Amino acid sequence: MRDGAVGTVSPHLTRLLLRAGIEAGLDGSRLAGVPGLTVLDEDGIRIPTATILRVWELVSGPAWEAGGSDRVMGLWRPGGLGVWDYLFAVSGTLDDAFQVASRRLTAIADPSDRLAVTREDDGLTVSWQGPYREHPEYPLIAEFATYMMLVMASSGAGRRLIPVRVQLPHRSPAAPRRVAELFGAGRVEYEADEPSITFARSDADAPLPRADPALAAILDDHARLATVAARPVLGWLDRFHAVLESAVAGGPPGLDQVAQRLAMSPRTLQRRLRDEGTGWREELEKLRQRRVDRLLRETTLSVDSIAARVGFTDSRALRRAIRRWYGHGPAAVRASGPA
Repeated sequence: MRDGAVGTVSPHLTRLLLRAGIEAGLDGSRLAGVPGLTVLDEDGIRIPTATILRVWELVSGPAWEAGGSDRVMGLWRPGGLGVWDYLFAVSGTLDDAFQVASRRLTAIADPSDRLAVTREDDGLTVSWQGPYREHPEYPLIAEFATYMMLVMASSGAGRRLIPVRVQLPHRSPAAPRRVAELFGAGRVEYEADEPSITFARSDADAPLPRADPALAAILDDHARLATVAARPVLGWLDRFHAVLESAVAGGPPGLDQVAQRLAMSPRTLQRRLRDEGTGWREELEKLRQRRVDRLLRETTLSVDSIAARVGFTDSRALRRAIRRWYGHGPAAVRASGPA
């Protein structure tokens, strides 16, 4: 099941993100050419993981300026994440709900995403583990994934839960009060190894109001079968982009590495790219340029830090690339503000 879903996600989260972005003023013309969006409203499909990552880049500006994670999840209604969110409604306890939700996470996410559920002294901790640490929008993705878990848990409990602790992997933002108010948590800790949320033992063990063991078993199996039966909407170039996006999250990707993930030789990969009117260097350059552009315009990271994140040997190599792309240096790109 996992092998068949590699490089894909269900369309549910992408739908929510797009709705939030468009309602916040995202120019729809910027969505042209993003793979998978033309079939986004179909049932029983999976779209490229690269698609949702690209959508994250497009909506992060308008949606987060207009409310961020709260705005996106404010559009969610039961069933908005498919069968996965109903797992929280019918489980016996919150602990049970997260156990089955972690087991069936591929129903909404890429198989490389994980939910780790652990019992600790101060309660039940749920950690989200994804391969996107080097993605420009990782801080927003981490915040959203954590807040989504709070919304799902509160929905199952039938009341707004107050977490004991929230941990986020990025530095404290300029407006930490917004994040504290978003979660309503007594403790929000930053620069953690991974995003996590901890619920009190009393909340984790309390019987959920709509618990239905028989229905929970049926929905658990349905989530498994739905993932197996889903049809990946992936052209060959879409698959390549999904693998490249995934590979670059772990550092500068190599041609051999990406070819191996696509189960072909490096020579065959180069030939297939030529047949699509592109090439390895061109595709890697496009991905790097998009990430560099985003990091320059919307973060305060130094050029050295950006070079390391995007896979350039040093800042001089990055500066040369920026001059080739734009005709001027990084300071001018940064000064022009968000695209």
